[in-house]
Amino acid sequence: MTRHVVILGGGVTGLAAAYRLRRTVPSSDDLAITLVERRSRLGGSIGTERHEGYLIESGVDSFFTLKTAAVELSGTLGLRGRLQGPAHRRVYVARRGRLVPLPEGLALLTTPRLGPMVRSSLLSMRGKVRLAVEPLVPARRERGDESLASFVRRRLGREALERIADPLVAGIHAGDPERLSMSSLLPQFLAYEREHGSVFRGLQAAARSRPARDPTLPGPFATFPNGMTELVDALVAQTPDVEWRPVTQALAVERGRQGGFEIPLDDGSALRSEAVLLATPAPVSARLLAGLEPKLADALLAIPYASSAVIALAFSADACRPLDGSGLLVPRTEGVHLKACTWVSSKFEGRAPSGHVLLRAFYGGVREASVLDRPDDALADLAVQELTPLLSLRGPPEFARVHRWQNAHPQYDVDHMERVAAIESARTNVPGLFLAGSAYRGIGVPDCIEDADRAARGVTSFLSAVTEAIAPMEATA
Repeated sequence: MTRHVVILGGGVTGLAAAYRLRRTVPSSDDLAITLVERRSRLGGSIGTERHEGYLIESGVDSFFTLKTAAVELSGTLGLRGRLQGPAHRRVYVARRGRLVPLPEGLALLTTPRLGPMVRSSLLSMRGKVRLAVEPLVPARRERGDESLASFVRRRLGREALERIADPLVAGIHAGDPERLSMSSLLPQFLAYEREHGSVFRGLQAAARSRPARDPTLPGPFATFPNGMTELVDALVAQTPDVEWRPVTQALAVERGRQGGFEIPLDDGSALRSEAVLLATPAPVSARLLAGLEPKLADALLAIPYASSAVIALAFSADACRPLDGSGLLVPRTEGVHLKACTWVSSKFEGRAPSGHVLLRAFYGGVREASVLDRPDDALADLAVQELTPLLSLRGPPEFARVHRWQNAHPQYDVDHMERVAAIESARTNVPGLFLAGSAYRGIGVPDCIEDADRAARGVTSFLSAVTEAIAPMEATA
């Protein structure tokens, strides 16, 4: 008997789950897979556009290689040899209108060596002294979660928060460090404090015990020569016998009349399956499950989201300062709306025609939601206006592309893992239902792939149990 699983959501999580399921159960006679995606394209936050010789990422432009799931998946897809690392890794921070490089060897919040921090002009002498006494700061006795801002302010000082941690977090998570969960985002730093009594000592111990870097990897971040859609295209091409349903929206997930699930669609049809995997944002999943399991829907709605916009800008190279790095971050103290800017054509090779540069400016987030009320042309004008003094821009851009990401960034606020635990507890009330994606255990591409694998294993285990349970009944029928 053929079993059927429906996957709702065609981002990298849904695609990776479909790929894993098909590799586990190769025959569509044993397992039929249908993937439903409301948009016309697959990939979710991954999207690559070519325009007049430029390669433009609308969303995610790379992934973290030290989390191995994306590297391993690239290997099974035959893409390992195509991994491309940054040509330049230096990152700058805007400081009083000037660009100051982040200290060398920065590990998210600080470095394992004080030397680069002390030599950096990013911190004042007072800020450097405060950083230097971090090993003398008593460890926190409470075991509960705390905000990222609280941790950094307590251990590293106010300047380290304002000039390093805050712009990094705003750029990556579109979030507010005063609200974001330390235990969800940077649990290793909590472990450093708990086990070594100091972030610096913990980083040094981690550096000593870290295995040698894989020389075949291009760096801590990687992409593909033709953009991140290479990963999406490979997942689709190598997932045979999956029924793709783009431009189709699920209206609800309901209990089937004869067991299992029924999913009505906006085209008037309905899908029936033994298992459902929701790879949709938490608010979308909540809407789909409101009638089936209200407690689970309420738990999903407890995860807040933020919106952002990415503005791609093209200039001739002589209309911009030399770009000797991969981008810049902008602290709130600079008094502008801009959060960050990737120097795309310097970060990765092959992204712009010779003699031209491509930039990507980032706006929005939890604390700057109102700036997204501006129309596209006004946002592009704002990006040019705010980047001009930092990059010595001259004249208007050759073109601008605005990509909006509405409610696309889940916020891991303090006690986020308690919310995830409540979601998982409520989910167990609906056998055959599985959840995966950036809302739960990590926002990066490797995190989503790992979560997709976890959910796919759950689906196959559930279907195996169902098959074993009904086999005797089928044999006597």
